[in-house]
Amino acid sequence: MDTRPSFFPFLPFLTLITFASFLNIMARIIFPPMTPYICEEMNLCHADTGNLFFILSVGFAITLFGSQFLSSWISHKKTVIFSLVSTGCALMVTSYAETFQLFRLALFVVGLCSGFFIPSAVAMLREGVAREHLGKAFGIFATAQSVAFILSPILIQHTIQLWHWKQILSGFGWISGVIGFVLYFLFKQGNERGEPITFTFIRSVFSWPSFWILLVLLCLANGLNLGIYNMAPDYFQRHNLLDKDAVYHLVVIARVLSFITAIGAGFVADRFGLKRSMVLTFVCCGALTSLMGTVNPSSSLVLFALQSPVAACLMPLIHFAIATIVPPEKNSTIVSVIAPFGFLMGAGVVPQLLGFFGDFNLYAQGFVLFGVTSIFCGTLFNLNRVYKHVEFSQVKSMENI
Repeated sequence: MDTRPSFFPFLPFLTLITFASFLNIMARIIFPPMTPYICEEMNLCHADTGNLFFILSVGFAITLFGSQFLSSWISHKKTVIFSLVSTGCALMVTSYAETFQLFRLALFVVGLCSGFFIPSAVAMLREGVAREHLGKAFGIFATAQSVAFILSPILIQHTIQLWHWKQILSGFGWISGVIGFVLYFLFKQGNERGEPITFTFIRSVFSWPSFWILLVLLCLANGLNLGIYNMAPDYFQRHNLLDKDAVYHLVVIARVLSFITAIGAGFVADRFGLKRSMVLTFVCCGALTSLMGTVNPSSSLVLFALQSPVAACLMPLIHFAIATIVPPEKNSTIVSVIAPFGFLMGAGVVPQLLGFFGDFNLYAQGFVLFGVTSIFCGTLFNLNRVYKHVEFSQVKSMENI
């Protein structure tokens, strides 16, 4: 007889926290579909386009690390709400930027405000869902990103004819702030406060091989997911492979299946094991990314539509892995330590480097190089015998923290 708790009682909470994650992600994902209009109005080159995402990622990484100090003061729930409301206000401020330098500064503030969200949201998720269903829970949580990827280009496509892109930013910021206030009264979990990051904790986790393995894989996962997504529309549109409307349709097609694959990744991890699932996904996604730079333009569009759903599988697997190398009370702390590096490298440095490759007419070669790197690291992870997927494998080390 199966004595595990049923999964369905956790669905209402999962729906709310996933919707909150959707709003947080949309605040950053809304910019890539706008890049053709932003670049045209501000006369930006490839490197300037990549630099916008780099600046946004720097702000995001700073408060990813600092979020633990805020949550230890006001609780995880209030940290999540503060992030949603302040990000909405920052988007409204961004809509008033008239120059490239002011726009970069405003994007930095958007990144700062949105970065508080993830560690506290992951802590709430770990607290609110039974251990037996964490894989599925993280899979559902990851669908927020897929839905944001789908809806952001649709939103821009159907509103850009009616309003200027700055007006769209302002409107979404206002909506995000109002919904954030509403969610404050709907959340029942998250009243616990986080534990502040200490030097002893950082020194301890830096000695774990599993930490460094997951850090590298998180950087690659963010690059395969966000980095490629941010720059692919620019690559296709700038090289006259697609017009602006076709770029929107391409992104939508590329992300429709991601909604299903993200959930499926969580079920597969619960059923067949986390390590095996991660290795297979990295190798497949790296291969598709490399092939994007080696085939003709029409084939590269098809490969991009296949690469995105596979890349979407990586995030729930990585978050699941990070959540299981420490006890529950340290979950938000480890996320605050590891996530800034992963996001900054994957979603900031990767687009910046691809932009530099593009300025030297080596865009395709950039995709090949990054894809091969992902395959190599994914394979190396499979061969490595140091990391063992055992829940709370560092618990003895944690006793002295």
